Amino acid sequence: MVKQINWSPLAKGELRSLLLSSVQRFGNKEQGKIIYSFFQNALHRITLNPFIGQATEVDNIRYITPCPDYTLFYRHSLLKIEILVLWDNSHKAGKIKSIPTGKQEEASKLL
Repeated sequence: MVKQINWSPLAKGELRSLLLSSVQRFGNKEQGKIIYSFFQNALHRITLNPFIGQATEVDNIRYITPCPDYTLFYRHSLLKIEILVLWDNSHKAGKIKSIPTGKQEEASKLL
């Protein structure tokens, strides 16, 4: 059974800014397409086996690193996969303070 994938507004905004910045940096969409294909591949593997990602301290939230520069934090249920945070691993000084746990929550607070 294939699960539905939902992106949180925070993760969707991060993905959008990542793809736009890659167009500005490289002058074409090719690099963005390559990065997006890494995410698609990771999401496909998650839909087949949601336990493939590493567990976090929070119940039912896992993460996977589709490419060395980014990490996807997700929550899974019987019917869907919810992408909570798209984390840029180059933020060495920062850390995720909180992960959204509900639909009405504000964006994660980043240091």
